[in-house]
Amino acid sequence: MKHLIYFLLFSSVVFSQNYNYGIDEPQKQVLPVLPIVNNQLEEIEYFKAYLLPITKKATLQVALDTYGSVRLEKGDYSGVNIVMRSNQRLYGHPSITKVSTITVAAGSTKVYLESLTPTNILLQSGSVISGCTFKSIKYSNLIGANVMFENNLLINFLSAIKIDCSGSGYFRNNKIIRHQVHGNSPQLVMKGNSTTPSYGNVHLHTNFLTPAGETTDIDNLQSATFVGLDSEAWNLNGLGTKPMFYAKNMGDVKIADFGGANSYSSVQTPTFDIDANNLLFFHKYIKGEGKSGSPTISSKTNVLYYQGRHDDYVRKAGTIIGYDFKAYFIDDLPYNGIADNDITYNGIVQKSIVQNSTQLTNHIIGTQHTPWVRPTWETLPDPLGANWRTQRAGKPDSRAYIQNLIDTNGIAELPEGVFYIGSTLNLIVDGLKGIKGSGTGKTVICGLTDDFPLITLFESPTGDNNFKLDFLTLQGGSVGLYSPDEIRQLAFLNSNYVVFRNQNYGIHLYWNFGLDNVFLNNISFVNCNIGFFQEPKPTYDFENAGYVDKAVFYNGQFINCNTAISMRATRANNLNAWINCKFDNNDLAFDIYSHNFSFAANCDFTNHKGSNIIRDSPLSLYNCNFYNNNTTDAIIRSWGSFIEGCNFSDNIPLFSLTTTHYNNQNYILNSIIAGNVTRTYGKTQAVYVNSNFLSNPTLSKLLVNINDNIPTVIINSKPNPYPQFLVTQ
Repeated sequence: MKHLIYFLLFSSVVFSQNYNYGIDEPQKQVLPVLPIVNNQLEEIEYFKAYLLPITKKATLQVALDTYGSVRLEKGDYSGVNIVMRSNQRLYGHPSITKVSTITVAAGSTKVYLESLTPTNILLQSGSVISGCTFKSIKYSNLIGANVMFENNLLINFLSAIKIDCSGSGYFRNNKIIRHQVHGNSPQLVMKGNSTTPSYGNVHLHTNFLTPAGETTDIDNLQSATFVGLDSEAWNLNGLGTKPMFYAKNMGDVKIADFGGANSYSSVQTPTFDIDANNLLFFHKYIKGEGKSGSPTISSKTNVLYYQGRHDDYVRKAGTIIGYDFKAYFIDDLPYNGIADNDITYNGIVQKSIVQNSTQLTNHIIGTQHTPWVRPTWETLPDPLGANWRTQRAGKPDSRAYIQNLIDTNGIAELPEGVFYIGSTLNLIVDGLKGIKGSGTGKTVICGLTDDFPLITLFESPTGDNNFKLDFLTLQGGSVGLYSPDEIRQLAFLNSNYVVFRNQNYGIHLYWNFGLDNVFLNNISFVNCNIGFFQEPKPTYDFENAGYVDKAVFYNGQFINCNTAISMRATRANNLNAWINCKFDNNDLAFDIYSHNFSFAANCDFTNHKGSNIIRDSPLSLYNCNFYNNNTTDAIIRSWGSFIEGCNFSDNIPLFSLTTTHYNNQNYILNSIIAGNVTRTYGKTQAVYVNSNFLSNPTLSKLLVNINDNIPTVIINSKPNPYPQFLVTQ
């Protein structure tokens, strides 16, 4: 499989006016001087790092020890092993630079690694390693034995994680955001010990893809949380014997938005085997198929199960001391007296208040921990200002110059300046072509008119299915980035720091077969009709699937758009995510259809002014805040919702009162809702858990079942809502 929209690019030399654009372009052009506009903070850190030429790669360790912060050119810097110490930063080229083994020294703090393919990353045992960031690391295992690894961030980590603290040490409160592994086995090993316990690690968006044998080996942790967990074709080559998710000697385990299947594995194993004190499932649809066997849990495990389907679990041998509390579980078996919208406690349907519910109440309320810190979004650079349309008149056309750089060098590395173009730039999708600017505040490609795409993708018969696009602003034109119907699939694309401004469509996927496994880092859309637009072929068939799977938008901003995200699939879209994103002053934030397990996490939604903010397919929401909105119908218009740890501060109906969706299914956990949640149209099935409903105080109980619009209190305790998934212990 080729790769996907891999937006990358860098530049290091500052230019002002007269400049000879490289050896291959003898003519000089005059760039207009930009107003003084800063790049975004991470861009500033990147460009101020010492640039070590590849010809001096043998001095990489010396450069790190001398300058503290080093960035690399495109190419292979391997040959010298590296030791990273406190406050040192190493940036690869956005095309992902190969280096030798990196050791993170014991006691290190604030080590920063980005856009690298090391042989391995080794964590040194000894003093605590903390406050580190490993971002966009590809094909490199993270390995640690008896280490102390705490409060670190792994983001867009495309490799196996293998940390074994079974002898000593611990790993605590680490955030693993977008962890994707393809083919390796095992893909996640996390082992703790009872003397210095490990806890508080949160995995947000995980994709275990076709492991040849075992997938996971998790042992002796006080807690573990997975939000957005997908696995496909585990034990692909039949080299393993264990279930996909294998965890033993656990304390508290939480898994939400849990999907996948393994129909084409050589030897099918069950979906999970979990031995825990307390287990929580929220929105589980993963399915073991064929001869995989039933998933299992231990006899002691207390289970809270909110909404799910497919194969049920069985308990292992032993005296059963754990309980089973299930709300809206669909087991695909013949009717056994339990309806899909029933709540059962140890197999008995609950139609009134549960008596002697202290243990169950304590499990639901849990322990209050610290929610993830809210993002602090920067004001996006606007280097051309408000009069950009009038100022572009009569400017020279730089299209030929940029296209020549792409055709000659593969990646056009642009200096600071404004590049006006009068026709589209062509990028062949082969993993080698792209554009890299000098930052969103420093490099602008601007259309001289608004009747053509600034960048158009072209299919390649060879190479990877992606391209590079980084560190620039794309302004004007009809579309910022256009992917026409000749493009079959875009996959494994990384793009960093691009602002799309003033286009009809910022990114337009037109009749593409698929967009798969992409990481869009600080990709933002301002003043667009539609920011990100997936337009599949109207009629579905396998050859024209029209899907987007596992696309992660991280730290993006969607501002002043008619529609921020339009993704209406023909073949279902799966496990797409918006993490730490800002949605402000749009008419509509999400127009989505046919989605499974798509979610927004730690996002803010403000100042929306259309009829709804989210419509048509459910979008799971975790730690999201909604405030200062003025929607005219409701916040959500869809057939359902999955909500945990959110605040809806506007006194606006949460669910649409229109006739669009007759049957409505809503699941709300640990949240505060100011607006009305009662619908006057159709039938509503819902489970409300540990949430406050300010406009519906009779529903503010620890657990309420809404069955065909009729509420039944199941646990009549006072709720105490706070997030329980995206937290730090």
